[in-house]
Amino acid sequence: MQDQFKQFYEKKFDIKYYEFEKCEFSVDPSEDVSELDAYSQERQTEEIIKCASSFSYFCTKYVKILHPINGLIPFILYKYQRRVIKEYDDYRFNIISKFRQGGLTTVTILWGLWRCLFKLDQQIMVLSKTDREAIGSGEIINRAVNNLPSWMNPKNKDKWNDHHKEFSETGGNLFFYTPQAARGRALTYLIIDEAAFVPKMEEHWKAMYPTISTGGRCIVISTVNGLGNWYQETYYNAKEKKNKFNIIDLDYWEHPEYNNKNWVKDQKAQLGTKGWLQEVMRSFLGSGETYINSEKIGHLDKKTRDNFPVRKLFSKWNNKGDKTELSNEDWERGAMWVWKEPVDGHEYILGADCAEGVGDDGDSSCFQIIDSATLEQVAEFYSNLIPPHLFAQVINEVGIYYNTALVAIENMAPGGAVISNLQNELHYENLFYDEKKRSTPKAGIVTNRTTRPILLEALQHRILNDTLTVNSPRFVTELKTFIYSAQRKRAEAQKGKHDDAIMAMSVALHVRDTIMRGVPIGAEMPGEITSVFKSPNYEEIRKEIQDGSSVDWIGGDDDNDPILDPTGKDVLPGVVFDVKRKNDKILREFGW
Repeated sequence: MQDQFKQFYEKKFDIKYYEFEKCEFSVDPSEDVSELDAYSQERQTEEIIKCASSFSYFCTKYVKILHPINGLIPFILYKYQRRVIKEYDDYRFNIISKFRQGGLTTVTILWGLWRCLFKLDQQIMVLSKTDREAIGSGEIINRAVNNLPSWMNPKNKDKWNDHHKEFSETGGNLFFYTPQAARGRALTYLIIDEAAFVPKMEEHWKAMYPTISTGGRCIVISTVNGLGNWYQETYYNAKEKKNKFNIIDLDYWEHPEYNNKNWVKDQKAQLGTKGWLQEVMRSFLGSGETYINSEKIGHLDKKTRDNFPVRKLFSKWNNKGDKTELSNEDWERGAMWVWKEPVDGHEYILGADCAEGVGDDGDSSCFQIIDSATLEQVAEFYSNLIPPHLFAQVINEVGIYYNTALVAIENMAPGGAVISNLQNELHYENLFYDEKKRSTPKAGIVTNRTTRPILLEALQHRILNDTLTVNSPRFVTELKTFIYSAQRKRAEAQKGKHDDAIMAMSVALHVRDTIMRGVPIGAEMPGEITSVFKSPNYEEIRKEIQDGSSVDWIGGDDDNDPILDPTGKDVLPGVVFDVKRKNDKILREFGW
């Protein structure tokens, strides 16, 4: 390539390469660039060589950009922009986390123009979220080229349109498309703009990577957009050295015009807290509309990211291209992950959400197994390939293995088929029956507009109070894209995402809470069950009520003495003693 570079310049400008290496690249802004048209061929050659050797010189001297207030102005690079360009040269893969209006898209696109003007055979594609944005990126090139002196302008513009700019003299091409158009091209550079906002970016990346697999380079530019998208996962994996991307973090105070208190105050006022965190502070946890607090999700993500199960089962049903596979490439694959084997004497609950088993375009059949006493997730099955009748067989065998666990299944569509198999063919003996308001109990749990929020509240309550031990990164991945939709007034997965693991866990927790409501008041319970009363949230609520009150309603003293009932017996905190219970007289005869 270096020899081609020398030959190109010696032939084009009739100048020896050693003279090119001795050129000085200082910029004189006072010099009128338009007057160079009248300069000698030698002077033009000297300027082209300077531009070819310094992107910064080229921008300052010849490139014009459109300022929203001042109109066309010279494009003088800031220090952080020069740093970015250097890292583009130093690393094959780069991912940028940027603040809004930092000019990174502009500087990157103009850098692509510079390469096509002064380097040989550059094939550069800029991918945008929509076709309109792709055309807008191309307009940056049009404006810059139209303001170049005539002797620097591309001579042949036969292939020069909204989506394709050809540079026939150097063999370069600039393409501006949406991700669907990236297939089948061999690229020098792939530039992905606002990657966090591109729908189905995970699928697009699988299709795009072959275009640069033979030595091409990739630049990913974006502001953050919450958790659970390809950009966030790629950024986090880069931090943990799990991929080849070099991280370029850019903070707003690196921009000279933004590094002042007035600008910060104005931005906070206009954007609000969430907008400030997302658009300026680059906070993944501060953006998005997740149903579970994003900070809590971040904690769970860190805890489970390398949480290797003790073993994996059912590799034939493992989802293809499962991005939540753990980082150890030699680790076996499997649809079922086991973190703890069954313990004699422990009771387990298996909550299941069923799907049709149609593959990548469908939902996954999932079950979660929790220890009823400790509320720890001990196993998980997750597959979009397994059909309902085989899913029923897996549930039957795994349920028996976990001490004949109580099996609760969402009784909707394919869930009905699974329940029918467990009842009539496999004769599983410990199915959960919903007895509420029914003369004949029905196996499983029906989810509808009324019951769904109740199921999800059981999950939200346990996660926020830290009383559920989560082990699965697949489960956390779903939490990242499980949002509250203001339009539909409900919690649901983002478009194109799934909530199968979430619903399975919600079913298991709801059933567990239903069972515990049947425990008589005052009965002795294990410490794990009463741990909610020791959680930081619960303590904060009690303290808020107690502070400033003349009534010591909490009972107990600073030594955390137990609360006493009127008879002097130790009971659970918060128990109401004069509650009217069904069959109260009979219960009292047995001392309950």
